[in-house]
Amino acid sequence: MQYRNSVLALCVALTAAHSAAHESAPIAGQSAKAQPAAKKSSLPARKSGLWEVTVRSDDLVLKRAGQAPQRPLTVRQCTSAEAEPVMLTSIMPGQDDCHDLKVERRPKGAGYSITTVCYVHENRLNAQMELLGDLQSAYSGTYKVTYPKTPLHNTGRMVFEGRWLGACSASQKPGDMVLPNGVTVNVVDDRKRAEHHGHSHEGHKH
Repeated sequence: MQYRNSVLALCVALTAAHSAAHESAPIAGQSAKAQPAAKKSSLPARKSGLWEVTVRSDDLVLKRAGQAPQRPLTVRQCTSAEAEPVMLTSIMPGQDDCHDLKVERRPKGAGYSITTVCYVHENRLNAQMELLGDLQSAYSGTYKVTYPKTPLHNTGRMVFEGRWLGACSASQKPGDMVLPNGVTVNVVDDRKRAEHHGHSHEGHKH
């Protein structure tokens, strides 16, 4: 049951996360200026420019669950060196209030394993991403988001592929992400607004 309509859930989650960004809170103990697009991120970085990223449920997992393959969803992301620490993981739901970031280089330079712990309205989620490729022209990987308290929101294993399209258009700025429904949100700006709003509320605890 947890895998049903997981791709659709991803689209809804992304849209809701950005439209409600002002309701999110910052990382505990961190100033509003420290989190957005941090320049000293331990995350790997893609080449600057416009990326097309396609996300779908793992067909093998769906088959084992007795469900048919689902239609992939595609987003386009305009990124830069400054925006990339926020943009890289923005395809995963609930990435506004995260900490405990861990990045491990896979053996023989075969990519990265990334884990984070995030909170959506005090509801903890655990995110795991496996990243493969040179991040210059193309890459691929998987991710899984689990909610310990509300497992029905779990995404199941998701598969993604990214390809570099070239420079961003003149109308785009770093942080812009075009969602599958055609709506453009700026992930970096939304993160800054969320942290500014959350930072004004003292006593925020997880």
